Amino acid sequence: MTPGIPIGGLCAACYAGVGRRAARIARLVAAGTTIPLAIYVTLSLPATREARIVGAAAVVVWYVLTSVIGRRIAWEWLK
Repeated sequence: MTPGIPIGGLCAACYAGVGRRAARIARLVAAGTTIPLAIYVTLSLPATREARIVGAAAVVVWYVLTSVIGRRIAWEWLK
């Protein structure tokens, strides 16, 4: 029990530590799901410039979204 912190709350140092661990987990999850997607997109799309640009954009969006979702899930799990 720490004065000023409600039950179940986190101090500033713990908050930062949980945030760092959640970000690390999210990066690993995002990379682990994005690499197979990038391989699939590379092999399945035609070799035109427009298709490659759309595929690359889709892979980047996928990485960002899975990173954000993974960070939030990891944060709730680690708290």
